[in-house]
Amino acid sequence: MAIYHFSVKTISRSDGRSAVAAAAYRAAEKLTCDYYGKEQDYTKKTGVEHTQIYAPENTQEELLDRQTLWNTVEKSERRKDALLGREFEIAFPSELNAQQRQAMLDELCHDLVKKHGVIVDAAIHAPHIDGGSDERNYHAHIMFTTRAIDPENGGFSAKKYRDFSRDSGTQTVSDWRQYFADLTNDHLATAGFSVRVDHRSYKNQENGLEATTHEGPKVTQLRRQGITTEISLKNDEIKERNFNILMLDNEIKVSENLIEDLRKEAQQNNIDDLFYSKNTQKINEKSSFELLDVFFGSKPPLNTVENDKFVMFDESLIDLNTKLNLTQLGNMLNDAQAKADAQAKADAQAKADAQAKADAQAKADAQAKADAQAKADAQAKADAEPMTYSRRSDNHFNM
Repeated sequence: MAIYHFSVKTISRSDGRSAVAAAAYRAAEKLTCDYYGKEQDYTKKTGVEHTQIYAPENTQEELLDRQTLWNTVEKSERRKDALLGREFEIAFPSELNAQQRQAMLDELCHDLVKKHGVIVDAAIHAPHIDGGSDERNYHAHIMFTTRAIDPENGGFSAKKYRDFSRDSGTQTVSDWRQYFADLTNDHLATAGFSVRVDHRSYKNQENGLEATTHEGPKVTQLRRQGITTEISLKNDEIKERNFNILMLDNEIKVSENLIEDLRKEAQQNNIDDLFYSKNTQKINEKSSFELLDVFFGSKPPLNTVENDKFVMFDESLIDLNTKLNLTQLGNMLNDAQAKADAQAKADAQAKADAQAKADAQAKADAQAKADAQAKADAQAKADAEPMTYSRRSDNHFNM
């Protein structure tokens, strides 16, 4: 199921951050920050699926190099509390493949350049499954400059653009959030998926779902080590309740789709509902006479007795036809119920498998932690024994 995530962050010198270091980490490269005189080497980082720099057409060529770009930014911003860059952090729908993720990123970054005239440095990251991340967590870090490119000289403008300033920033972020939801849904539709995302909060959607609390890097690290916290426990409970609601909604949608399919199939078989309309009944009442027309070319003269027999024959045909159609509809309903039961069973099994996998991982993490602690205790004991022996020897010689 596709999820929606879009957040806007800042990279500020007042927080002790470096734009060069941030870019090096996101691209898994080795860059040297001239401002701090420090080399930032993240070449051992794994999981970087794609990186690319986007810029206006007239941008100076040297600014398309990652190290030159962000060192120029660092040099341009002289204040000790300078805002060095902004970042969109987005999540891709798990339904999309690598090529589709890149196409979605390209469209977003090109539109970002077009709207604000900035240089964009983007990277797609794959989930760190070994570290405990969700295998569906493909996401992108989209860094962009706080100054637009001057259309005349291709360098950075003297003044910063104010679209994300205090006065208009809230509306700008809101517009981008809605844009990203529309972009996500467009790419899901293009890829042939019916699932959709919504940028609005759960409260505004009125869907009964609850928002989780942001865990942050420390809680996330503890979670990956198998250590629970109050925040993580609370979030797990909320996720469980949300999952149950979504499963119920999904079952309702499946049932509605099955009913719609049955209705269409019934219409194709001239069964608009469980009862015949008057027009259908009139047609069926003429069926035996039309059969006679086929054989005789025209209606034969009928006396009262023969006519009564044909009427009884017509009624028998109608009754038989009704029973056959109702039986067919009953079979269709039984098939639909069987499909729904099979889907529910498959969903339940998938949930059980996921829980078993999570439990096994938690058990393995706990065992690893216990082994590490035991090893540490053993080492501490081994280190303490020579010291004890030494003290005993000193006491012996002092006697």
